[in-house]
Amino acid sequence: MYGLAIDVGTSGIRVQALDLDSSEVIGTAITLRHPLPGANVIDHLHFALEVGRDIAHRLIIDTINSLIKCLEIDASKVERVAVDGNPTQLSLFQNIEIRDLAFWGEHAMQDLGFTPPERKGCVVEAESVGLEVNPKAEVYIPPSIRHEVGGDALAMLVKSGALEKKGISLVTDFGTNAEIALVVDGEAYTCSAAAGPAIEGQRIERGMLASPGAISDINIEPGGSWRCNVLNDQLIAEKGDSVNPASGEVIDKGPMSGRALGITGTGVIALLAIGMRSGLIKLPHINTKSRKIYLQDGVYFTERDLIEAGKAIGAFRAGHISLCEEAGISINDVETSFMAGASGFYVDANKSVEVGQIPACSRKVVQLGNTSLAMAKDIVLDPETFDKLRNLAESMRGKHIMLATSEVFKNVYILELSYWTEGMPLSIYNEYLRRYGYSPLPRKATNVEIKRMYARDIPELGRKGLKVLREIGLVLVGEFEGCTGCENCVRNCPEGALKIEDMGGGRFRALVKTELCDGMACLRCQQACPQKVFKFSKLIRQLPKKIRN
Repeated sequence: MYGLAIDVGTSGIRVQALDLDSSEVIGTAITLRHPLPGANVIDHLHFALEVGRDIAHRLIIDTINSLIKCLEIDASKVERVAVDGNPTQLSLFQNIEIRDLAFWGEHAMQDLGFTPPERKGCVVEAESVGLEVNPKAEVYIPPSIRHEVGGDALAMLVKSGALEKKGISLVTDFGTNAEIALVVDGEAYTCSAAAGPAIEGQRIERGMLASPGAISDINIEPGGSWRCNVLNDQLIAEKGDSVNPASGEVIDKGPMSGRALGITGTGVIALLAIGMRSGLIKLPHINTKSRKIYLQDGVYFTERDLIEAGKAIGAFRAGHISLCEEAGISINDVETSFMAGASGFYVDANKSVEVGQIPACSRKVVQLGNTSLAMAKDIVLDPETFDKLRNLAESMRGKHIMLATSEVFKNVYILELSYWTEGMPLSIYNEYLRRYGYSPLPRKATNVEIKRMYARDIPELGRKGLKVLREIGLVLVGEFEGCTGCENCVRNCPEGALKIEDMGGGRFRALVKTELCDGMACLRCQQACPQKVFKFSKLIRQLPKKIRN
C-alpha cells in the first residue's frame, strides 16, 4: 500500500511516493514551474478569478496526476495522501472559495456576498478533488493559521523545533511568498511577505528553480575569478567552471562544465554578496562594460535582475523587522535563524547575512530544507500528526500580523527599495529607522554556528530517484474579433509563452502556454495589441491542444 506526500508550492509542485508498510520513500517527482500563469499567489488568484477557479483547479490536479504517473507506482493502491502549501494553493487544490484570499476585509466579503471557508483542516476522498488514484484514498489538507499563512508555515515551525526552544528565533520559509514566524520562548507570531519570484530564480532573465543544472552558489577564487557550483541530477551541488565575471571567459573547467542551464535564487544571493563585496556591484548598478555579470555556459545576470532580486530580499528584511517591532522586541534580540525551503537551504548562510536575507545578529543559523513536503510525509506516515497541527493552528490565530496594514512594514520596505533601487547608504537607512523609533539594523555576530540538516533540500529522493516533469500546464486559447495577426503580442511576450495561429479566412487565434506565462501581473501581450482587441481574461481552456517549441 502506498502514500503520497505533495507540496504545492507557489513556484512548483513536488510529489513523493511512500511505502506505508516500511515508511520508505519510493521516488520523487517535481515540476520546474507552477502550471498556473504568474509567479506569485496574487497572480494565481487573479487568474483563477478572471479565467475560472475550475480551470485553475484542473490545471493543478492535472499536473499532480502527471507527477504521480512519473513515480511509476500502482495508483490504485494509494491509501493516504497529504497535501501541504499556502492557503491559496490548498484552496485551489481543493477547489473551494478563494475570494476571501483575494479581497481583504469584512466589508469586501459583505459586498461580494459570500462566507469564507474556515480552512481549519479537513480530510476528503481522492475522487472528490480529481486525483487519479484509489478513489477512496484519504486526502489530508492541513489547517491555516490565517488566510495568508497556511500549512507550510505550520510545517516550518514544527520541523524546526523552535516552539520547544527557549530564547528568540526567526523561522522563515524563503520563497515567492515568504512565511515568517518569530518565536519568543515558545510563543509564535506569524506574518507573510509577498517577496516575489526572484528568490526562486524566476523573473531573473536566466533564472530557474532549484533543479538539475541550476547554478546554486558562487565563490571568488584566488586571482579574482568566480567559481560556479551547479546542482547535479541528485540535487547536490558540484563544482562547475571558474570564469571571469566581466567577460565570461572560462579560466578553469569543473566536473559540471557544460551542464549549467540557469541560476537559481541561492545562486542569485551568492552573486549579490560577492559582487557587492568585490565592488563589481555598486547599487543599483553593475560595474562592467556590458552592465552584466557572466557565469558559466552562457548564463548571465543583468541590472534588471539586480532590481528584481533586491525587491525580494528587501521584503524579507522588512518582514523580519516588522514582525519584531510589532511583537515589541528589537530585531537585534534574535538569536537563531531557521531557513526553510530550497531557497533557504542551498544558499550559503554567510552570504545571506551579507545581503540582509537573515538578521546579521543571528548567532546560530539552521538550514532545514523543504519542510512542507517533509510535513506532508509525516502526515501520510502518521495521521495523528494532522490532529496536532489543527490544535497548533488554533492556538496561534490570535498572533498573526498583517503586513498589508502594518505601518512598520510600509516604512521599512520603502527604505529597502531606496537601498536596492537608488543606492541609499545604510547609514542613512539606519538614521531613518531611528527617526521612526525602530531598532537599527543589527551588527554581524561573531563565531556564528551554521548547521545544514541534510545534503539536499529534499533529504530522501527514494530508490527510484528524482523525476522532473517538464511538460505541464495547458494551452489557453482565445479568438479575438478584429485581430489582424500582426504578432505584436508575440514579440512583446517576455517568456515566449504566446503564439498566434492563422485559422484562414482572415481569422487568427492566440495560444498561451500557461506554465510559461507571467499572467495578470504582466499583460504585455494585451498592452501591445495595436487593435486593442487582445483580452487575456477571455482566454479559454482547450484540452487537446499543446504547443511545443
